[in-house]
Amino acid sequence: MIIKQNWRDVYPTIAHKSGIDWRLLSMSGNKTDGDIDAIVDSTFQCLKSITYVSLAKLQPRLSYESHKHEDHEEIYYIIKGKGRIRIGAEETKFEEGDVIYIPEKKLHTITNDHDDEMVEFLAFGGFLRKSNNR
Repeated sequence: MIIKQNWRDVYPTIAHKSGIDWRLLSMSGNKTDGDIDAIVDSTFQCLKSITYVSLAKLQPRLSYESHKHEDHEEIYYIIKGKGRIRIGAEETKFEEGDVIYIPEKKLHTITNDHDDEMVEFLAFGGFLRKSNNR
């Protein structure tokens, strides 16, 4: 069975008090730590090691509430817009085409600095592989 999802067919959720999130795919079962309260139809709860794939949009002059994930890492791929991201004590600017890695257990926030353009990005969450040496 081919699983295909279009963001236009998904009801959005507010993410971290200021973003708009279309949860496209997720794992079935448990919600990950620090995740949003998105409802995903069981057809699209198909992921095994990636915890979710979301299209996210952040309105001008807003920031995500600072948060961290104890049990998974994230990757943001910036589709459109510019802004700043803070991960732990470090901050950097980002723009279209950038890929940003966010380790687990790191406090992070993303900010849209602009007055007239949404920041659009894909967010991917994934569990860490556990080594046999741990």
